[in-house]
Parts: sequence; C-alpha cells; structure tokens
Amino acid sequence: MIGAGISGLAVAGTLRSRGIPTTVLERSDEVGGLWRHRGPGDRGPSYGSLHLNTSKGLTGYSDFPVPDAYPRYPSHQQMASYLRSYAEHKGVTEHVEFGSDVLGVTRSPDGTWAVATCNSTGGSEVRHFRHVVVASGHHWSPRVPDIPGMATFTGRAIHSADYSTPDGHAGKRVAVIGFGNTAADLAVELSRVCEKTFVVQRRGVHVVPKTMFGTAIDEIASSPWWARMSFEEQRRLIELSLRVIRGDLTDYGLLEPDHRVFGGPLTISDELLSRINHGAVIPKRAVERIEGPVLHFADGSAEEVDEIVHCTGFHIEFPFLPDGLGFEPGGQLALYQRVVPPRETGLYFAGLIRPFGAITRLVEEQGRWIADLVQGRAALPPVGEMEAEVQAHLEAARARYGRTAGDSVQVDFARYLAALRERRGAPAAQPA
Repeated sequence: MIGAGISGLAVAGTLRSRGIPTTVLERSDEVGGLWRHRGPGDRGPSYGSLHLNTSKGLTGYSDFPVPDAYPRYPSHQQMASYLRSYAEHKGVTEHVEFGSDVLGVTRSPDGTWAVATCNSTGGSEVRHFRHVVVASGHHWSPRVPDIPGMATFTGRAIHSADYSTPDGHAGKRVAVIGFGNTAADLAVELSRVCEKTFVVQRRGVHVVPKTMFGTAIDEIASSPWWARMSFEEQRRLIELSLRVIRGDLTDYGLLEPDHRVFGGPLTISDELLSRINHGAVIPKRAVERIEGPVLHFADGSAEEVDEIVHCTGFHIEFPFLPDGLGFEPGGQLALYQRVVPPRETGLYFAGLIRPFGAITRLVEEQGRWIADLVQGRAALPPVGEMEAEVQAHLEAARARYGRTAGDSVQVDFARYLAALRERRGAPAAQPA
C-alpha cells in the first residue's frame, strides 16, 4: 500500500480486517494525507483554516463514525485526529512505515512487483510484493500556469501548496488565480487581512453552497430519492434551486459557466459570493500578461499587486511507476472501473475519483473490491472487456467534462457505487 491518507487507510483497514498481510508505505511522519499536520517547509494542499466541504456523516468511515462532538464540517485539525484514531482502531498504524519514499514500482520476471524505497536516513531497499495499491493521491505535484511575463513579476508568487495562514499577507494587494474550492477559501480568508483581494477566473464555474434545502449537498447526492431521479431531473432541480438561492453569477461580476451543472467540477463555498457582494473580493478575468508588478486581465483592466497565489491545482502523476502506466496517450487515466490497469495484474489504484459528494463510501467499496480480488473472491473480466469499459468511460467523460486527466476521474456517486458492487460479483476471467 502506497499512501496513508483517507483512501489508503480505507483500503488498508479492509485488508487488515480480513487478515491480509499489509505493508503501508508513507513518506510523511504520520497518517492522514492532506489532512495531517504540515511541518515547517512541508508542502501540501492543506492550510490552517481548511475544513471539510462534505458532511462528516458521509466523509467519515461507515464503521467508524466521526465523533458526535465534531461540527457538520470538521476542521483540518479535527480530521487529522479522526484519521489517526481510525488507523489505530483498525490496527493499521503498526503496519505503516513512516518516512518511506517510494522511488520505483516495476514488474519483476517472477510476476511480482519490485518496490524500491528510501527512508529519512538515506537507507534504501527493494522488496517484492504480489499486489500493490497506489493510494498516494494527486494533490502533491503543483500545477502553475505559464503566464506571459511571469518572469518579470516583482512581487512574491506562491502556489496554494505553500500557503498555510494569512499571516504575512496583511495589508498586501493579492491576486488569487483559480476558481476552485481552494481559491474560494483563500480569497475569502485573505480578504479579511489584505488591502485588496482579487480572484481571477479563466472559466465560469458553478458556485454551490455547502447545504441546500437544509441538507448537506453530499447527503443529497447519496440519498435514495436522488438516485431514483434521472440525471436530467437531478440537473434541473439543482439549476433551478441555485437560480432561486443566488441568482445569476454574472450579477456578481463572475463569468457565466459555459457548461451546465454537473458538466464540470463545482466550487463549494458559503462565503465567496457574500464577500464579492461586500466588495472584499474583486472578480477578474484571466491574466493575459504580467509587466513587473502589474497584472493585465482579459477584460482590459490592469492592477498592481504585491503577491500572486496560484490555486491552479495539481498534476496527476506517479513518477515511481513506469512511464505511461495507467494513462492513455492523451494523458487521461485509463483504469478499469477507475481502479485496475487492464494489462497489469496485481496493481490497483485507490481514490483516483472525483464524485459530486464525499469520496469515502466509494473508496471503502474500492477497498472491498481490491480485497476480493486479492483473496480470489472476485475476478477480473477479460482484458478486452476491461479496455472497452475504459474507453466507454473516457468517451463519456470527454463529452460531458473535457479531455484532461482531471476530467477522467469524475464519477457520479450512485452509479459508480453500483458499478463497484456489481464488479464484486463478476464472473471469473477468461483468456484475453
């Protein structure tokens, strides 16, 4: 098992509960993934004020609920504590090798996987495993846009992976580039201490509150009544509700999305639109070029800023795997049911999905399926059938979302959960 974040712990917990020998390789000094406490100089997607955007009821593991005393949307520190408790409860902690950085995973002549690692003291070793689960996530390799003139910028530019608290930003003029969940969080937070805070969007995105109809949005997405609705009915309900709740996004100076709801990632925020309405956050179009301290925007305006915070996401990559493994030539992920590379037995991916809602129930089911495959309780279909499923998924993703690696990990909660449960009863594999 590579990684001890929320997905790795879900799979490791299932493997341990079935008595399957498990080694967890974690390069940091504690479990929790993006929710763990970051030490000085430690990069990552978490920041001091980070809270869940999904409810604790569905983000917590099904057999180990988040404490009742926690709020509906627990803090970064509360989630870190909860995940440590889960790892101890499942007996996973004693099987985690902390400070273990995976350098390479390659197929050996005997069919096993050779896993090369190094530790914090510089020691290295190669071990062989019949099965390897990659659960290292995709929030660790920052993506920064190539903006003309960026080299001339006279202020400070950082990625959100380097952001921790608003300390040190007070009184500055800051441009937050991006319009996802992190950009919304940081723009809101910085607007309380900065002289001016700009949020820069390249593309219109649907802004959704954390709760609708008094219910957390992820609880809506996982409810039986929601699953009984057709996709078009679901879409119309949310679009109409958003129109009533917040009106047109153009009324806030934001770009109108060029896609309908569920045609791309959502930005979840209860505060962003309010801060825009109060003039504390100023929307801007994409940065066309930079000249010294001045950012020139696509709407023709220009602003002098002291700092740029790139909230532009992360690359999906696995440098320890052979080039191209798990990806198609165009860069999208090519995994059967988002878990299995069709032509690589004994290798699995966990958590490489982005549902409209909490991920936990889905990675728990991934873990059960992986455990079934390891134990021989379930079997994979022929390679050709798996590759056909991958292509069908990618074609649907391209039509609905786009052609990037991030687009290929989008899944519908109920449909994907049902597909995984069906796979657990799949017939034995036949020769390819």
